[in-house]
Amino acid sequence: MSSEPSRSRSTTPHNELLTLTQQLTPSKTPRTRRHICQDIQSRANDAAESHGAVKRKLADITSQLGNARPPRKRRLRHHRAAQAASDVENPATLEDRVRAAGRHFAIEYGLFLFTGIHALLDTDEDPSFNEDSEFASEDSRIQGQLRDVIALLPEDAKGIRKQDWIGDSVRYTLLAFSDLNLFFFQFADGMSGQRSTINTRLRHESLVHIIEGITFQDGGGIDVKDFESSSSRFNAFAKRIGFQEATEDADAFYSPLKAEILFEEYDGTMDITKIFRGPVLLKIYVSIIRGPQGAKGLFQGHSKLPSANVIQRVHHIERTTPAAIATSGVLAIWLFSSDTQIIADGDETKIDYMFLFQSFLRQICEGLRDEADWAVDLFHHWDTLLFPNAEHSHSQTASANRQAVSADINMMDAAFKAAGNPRARSAEAQESQASTPSQQAGRDSSQARQPQASSSAQQAEPDSSQGTSALTRGAHGTQREKRRSRRR
Repeated sequence: MSSEPSRSRSTTPHNELLTLTQQLTPSKTPRTRRHICQDIQSRANDAAESHGAVKRKLADITSQLGNARPPRKRRLRHHRAAQAASDVENPATLEDRVRAAGRHFAIEYGLFLFTGIHALLDTDEDPSFNEDSEFASEDSRIQGQLRDVIALLPEDAKGIRKQDWIGDSVRYTLLAFSDLNLFFFQFADGMSGQRSTINTRLRHESLVHIIEGITFQDGGGIDVKDFESSSSRFNAFAKRIGFQEATEDADAFYSPLKAEILFEEYDGTMDITKIFRGPVLLKIYVSIIRGPQGAKGLFQGHSKLPSANVIQRVHHIERTTPAAIATSGVLAIWLFSSDTQIIADGDETKIDYMFLFQSFLRQICEGLRDEADWAVDLFHHWDTLLFPNAEHSHSQTASANRQAVSADINMMDAAFKAAGNPRARSAEAQESQASTPSQQAGRDSSQARQPQASSSAQQAEPDSSQGTSALTRGAHGTQREKRRSRRR
C-alpha cells in the first residue's frame, strides 16, 4: 500500500516530491519502497511535461509581445478637452460646465434621456414643434427634451454641440459609442454622476430624515434596518410600491396604480387629488436640493435653505417643475424597491423606471395644459411646503404674502415721496395758494379719504367667486411660462 500524502490546496509538486523522498527509509518494506519510487517517477514525469508546456506557452507569449503595438497612453475620464478643436475657447472650463449642466438636468428635468445622448444632441430642432403635443409621439418627446438640454448648455457650447472632440481612438463602452463628442460624454457623465449622488443621499445620508414620521395606511411603520439589503427591502416594502403576485395569466409585476408611496392618503383607489402628494416624494426632492438634512422637519415648517452652497442655491430653484414631481415619484418607488442602482430598468425588480418617468411627466404636463384643478392644486401643495416665500412660487401663502408686502411697499413709497421731494411740496403749495377755496376744500376732502380707502382695499378679501379662478389661472400661466422659459 502506498503511503502517498493527502493533497491540499497549499501542497505543491515540489513539496509532494520532497515528502515522498523523505519516506524512503530503511525501515520501510521493499514493497512500500517500490511503490514510493514509482510515485516519485510518475510525479517527476508529470512535472517535466508541465514544465515543457510552460516553456512553450512562454515562447508563444514572448512572440506575441514582440509583434504587439506599443500601448496607448490611457486617457483620463475628466480630461478630454485636450482633443478639442483649435477654435474652441477655454475647452477645459467648457468641459466642466457641460458636465454641470448634465447634473442640473438630472435634478430638475429628468433622471433619464428618452434616447441616447449622441442621437439627442445630433438631432436638429424642429421649428414646427408644438409644446402642447409634446407627448403625442416619440419624435415630439425627443424634441421637447432636446430643447431642455440645449437650454441648459453653456452659451458657448450650443453652437458646437455637434462637433467631435474625440476620435476613433476613444471607446466609451457604457454608451457603446466609437466616435464621441465632448457634450455626448460630459453631459451624460454629469447625469450619471448626479444619479450616483442621489443614490447615496437617499439610501444613506438622508434616509433617517426621509422616513421619519412616515406611516402607511394600515398603521405599519418604517425601520432603517429594512433598507439594509435588497431582500429586506422587498420583504418590507414590495406591496407598498405596487407589487402584484404572479397569476396563471400574468407574471408578477409592479403596479404604479397601487403604489401606496405615491399618495398622500391611500385608500386603495386612484384618487387624482392625492397622487404625487406622498410625503416621501417631497422629502426626497428637498433632500436633493437642500442637502442631507433638508427633509428634517419639512412638514413642521422647519426645513430651510441652508447657507451652504447647496443645489437649490446653485441653480436658483424657486418653484416646482413637472419633471421634479415626476422624478420624485420614480425615486420614491426606487428607494423602497430591492433595486440597487438608479438605472432605466431596475436591476432586481425589472421596473421600467424610464417608462414611469415618461408617464408621470406626461400626466402632469397634460393636466397643466388642460388647466385641470388637480394639477394646479398639486403645484400649490408642493410650493407651499417647499418654496412658501419664493418670488416665483405657486404657493398660495407666497401669493398672499407678496400682496401684503406689495401693499406695504406702496404705502412706504407714498410716504417717501411725500417727505423727500421738496420741489413737489413747493409746487403743491403754490397750486394750493392759486386754487379757489372750493377747489382746496375738495382736494383736502379727497386726500383725507384716500389713505383709508387704499388701506381697506388692500386688506379686503378677494371675492370668492373670482379669487379661486384668478389664482388657478395665475398658477397655470406661471407654470407654462416656466416650461417655456426654461427652453430659452
